[in-house]
Amino acid sequence: MNIKLIKEKWMKFYKRGFLTGILVLSFFCIIDQTLQSPFYFIKIESFNILFFNLSVILFGSVFCGLLSLFLLLILSFITVPNN
Repeated sequence: MNIKLIKEKWMKFYKRGFLTGILVLSFFCIIDQTLQSPFYFIKIESFNILFFNLSVILFGSVFCGLLSLFLLLILSFITVPNN
């Protein structure tokens, strides 16, 4: 197990996963709002629905960041530390 990899790279992995989640989910939301009947998000017609969609994007991005940390943990189990 490569503990040094986790200590040095955890913030980089989380930021990368979080920002990728924000970009992808925002793109999905923009495309979804242009459709007649949205697939993933609720059609924005009021202020409350806007905040609900924004919270879905935020929590989805946090999940993507945590998922990337989980992948870093798996990567640290697979790799061997360099001495």
